[in-house]
Amino acid sequence: MPDIDTKIVLGLDVPKTVAQINTDIKKLQKQLKKVEATGSLDTGSTVKQINAQIMSLHSQLKTNPLFSQIRQAATELKEIDTLLNEIGRSNTGLSKSNLSQIGNDSFAIANRYGRQAKDYLSEVREASRTGYENAAGIAELSIAAQEAGDMTAELANQYIAATDKAYKLGGSVEKLTAILDGSNHIANHNAVNMSDLAEGMSIAGSQAASLGVKADEATAALGTMIATTQQSGADMAKALNGILLNLQQITNEEEGITTEGLAKYEAACNALNVSLKETKNGVTSLRDPMEIIRDLADEYAKLDFTDSRKTDLLDAVGNAQRADALKAILENYDMYEKMLQEYADGTGSIAAEAEKMADSWEGSLNRLSNTWTDTVGNIAESDAVVTAINGLNSLLSVVNHVTDSLGPLGTIGLGAGLFSLFKNVDYLKTPVCPLYI
Repeated sequence: MPDIDTKIVLGLDVPKTVAQINTDIKKLQKQLKKVEATGSLDTGSTVKQINAQIMSLHSQLKTNPLFSQIRQAATELKEIDTLLNEIGRSNTGLSKSNLSQIGNDSFAIANRYGRQAKDYLSEVREASRTGYENAAGIAELSIAAQEAGDMTAELANQYIAATDKAYKLGGSVEKLTAILDGSNHIANHNAVNMSDLAEGMSIAGSQAASLGVKADEATAALGTMIATTQQSGADMAKALNGILLNLQQITNEEEGITTEGLAKYEAACNALNVSLKETKNGVTSLRDPMEIIRDLADEYAKLDFTDSRKTDLLDAVGNAQRADALKAILENYDMYEKMLQEYADGTGSIAAEAEKMADSWEGSLNRLSNTWTDTVGNIAESDAVVTAINGLNSLLSVVNHVTDSLGPLGTIGLGAGLFSLFKNVDYLKTPVCPLYI
């Protein structure tokens, strides 16, 4: 955290104030030890002096216009500390130094996207729990996706994890960013939003990848279906899965795809002079599914709208939802190709979009909050404050010995001044006080 002028920030000279408190604490410790040794109660004016000093600090903080902001920042620092501890438990390979660096970096990274540091650290924690070694990079990508795509953290994380697993990317932030860039660029130029594409890819990505459909092809296919039908990403993902199973002649009891149904679909494709299979070097195998879609789109476009072969093909795919999705891509294949190009041109789009959001009114306020929380954290970590808190804790230990020596009746003589002192000690040790650590 950067060095700051605490007098300017708080309206008082904190180091000077706590230094005086430290001096008074030492005086009181000596006096109390004398009481313990002699059994006599003669605290002199020291108790009154240190009590007056602490009460003065208390009063200044109460009347300072920044008091409420300091209180909020202290609460946020507690949350950040808790998040860092949880990150450390999820990834035991991180040292205290590593965790400290993650905490320090969180402010700058969150500022980049107009979010609060605790938001970013929450994503680092989730990525760590998922098992990502590069949790910080995955977390930043999630925050960028949330901002650019106006999606929830849950959906962004689901999209990233599902796509990573489906296409076996090994947690590569670079490759995942390329996929999110492409999706975002498609969303920016068509009647489809990033959330629907994310939801769709989370459902269809695994099967698409297993059947040889690349990420850009799956995204563009979903985008075309969603934009044309205006149905949800989840619905079109299920439809795409069913279409791909038909194209690859794979039965699926849960989806209601039977051997008889597959034969009917293949016959409908053959009627359009489009084969699902090819023979190379004497070996017959199923063709690439998106190549079949391309050929079907070409032949479908040549048919008169009254041609029964159109209806036969759509009916053979299995249900109305799949028929709508298949019709959408066959009749709008040019849109699919346009989306493929937009996907390819999307490099850097998600970062640019997220930065725009960071410049919004809310993003600017979050950056201001981060700077303030970072500053208050710097004060809390200062050696002077740490010394003061440790000194007060030490003083409590001395008082415990005194009360043991004098008994309850003897300690009553310490009076309201000492009671007031330790009432303020408790205050200094709570998040309400800016000296809290």
